[in-house]
Amino acid sequence: MTTTRRTKSPMVSASPRSDDDDDGAVMDASPEFRDWGNLPELPLSEVLRGLLPCLRSVYAFAAACRPWRRLLRDSAADLVRPRLPPLLLLCPAYRVVPVSPRVVAAPVSYSLPGDGTVLSASRGHLVLLRRNPFHSLHLVDALTGAVRHVLPLPSPHFAYHYAALAPSRLLLFHSKHAFFSLPVGDTDPNPRPDWAKHSLPRTASFVRSTLEFRGRLLGLTDRAQLLEFHLDANHPNKSAQMLPATGLPDATTFDRWHFGPHLVAAGDRLLLVLFMLVPRFGSLFQAQTRVKKVAVYALDMAKMRWEEVENIGAYSLFVDCAGRSTAGCVDVGNCGLEENRIYIAAPGCDGWYSCSPGWEVPLGGQGTGPLSIQAMKWLPWPSQIWIYPRLLF
Repeated sequence: MTTTRRTKSPMVSASPRSDDDDDGAVMDASPEFRDWGNLPELPLSEVLRGLLPCLRSVYAFAAACRPWRRLLRDSAADLVRPRLPPLLLLCPAYRVVPVSPRVVAAPVSYSLPGDGTVLSASRGHLVLLRRNPFHSLHLVDALTGAVRHVLPLPSPHFAYHYAALAPSRLLLFHSKHAFFSLPVGDTDPNPRPDWAKHSLPRTASFVRSTLEFRGRLLGLTDRAQLLEFHLDANHPNKSAQMLPATGLPDATTFDRWHFGPHLVAAGDRLLLVLFMLVPRFGSLFQAQTRVKKVAVYALDMAKMRWEEVENIGAYSLFVDCAGRSTAGCVDVGNCGLEENRIYIAAPGCDGWYSCSPGWEVPLGGQGTGPLSIQAMKWLPWPSQIWIYPRLLF
């Protein structure tokens, strides 16, 4: 009997191998092609840039492995955040609505306590205040709705009006004279409720928002006063400093509570949005009810002077009235939006209302007439419309 000898092809195996054998062979031959976590940052950044503005793709990138998630965190401020148009968080339904379907295809909802008041949306969390029967703060993951921390209040008797997450601290404001801070970090899953009390400058008004800018933690009051926080200062009276910025109109000429001043970073520029009001006439009790102009000011850091601008370049600003979490975005053309525009989410407007910086016609929604403070008075304060957190990081 003649035996035919079969020759193995150099590219095709004569007999099947197990998956373990195949993986081992590939790993032995070229381990660098499987070490996804240690790919160079430059090509990974280009991949991440190509996934924008789709938020779900960004989440998938972050879920690949821990090094990729660290890269996303590190590049969030410079690469991702300015190029990701925000979402709106509608309370108390806790429904997230995208400004464009290219960011998220459909609204997202999750279940949260209905008796909680949202104090802020920042650094990937919602900060909820719950009074009876808990007297506590709940830090909720902005992506999943999971409660990360439940912290007792420093005192159940204060009227807390704003809270914010700094890089390593939770700030809780209860008056225009003082605030509390608590160390909270990713490495401390169970922070001890050791609240520290800090003083605010005596000339400051109520702090309405905070912002990280160029490695500094800044605050803005309802009178558009600019503060800088030094939370590691040795003396608690030195924790907040008033910055001597000039150039703004008098606080009586712009709205302080319903629309409010808004501090926002647009690249390397620090901007301030003011809703200028029609002058008051007649009775002293007659309310200033109409916005006549949306003014934008840029801070000259060398002179510490605010200067009004009518062009913010390739950036667009997204403002939520009284929600106090304004966002500045670039490359918004990918979502069908325009640059050098201010997009306003407010009651009385059909979705987003847009205008140019320095616009001097009374605000009006689509077919609803002028947008006035009077039309907002039935709504709870703070506003229940929020720019959903600053990229979730």
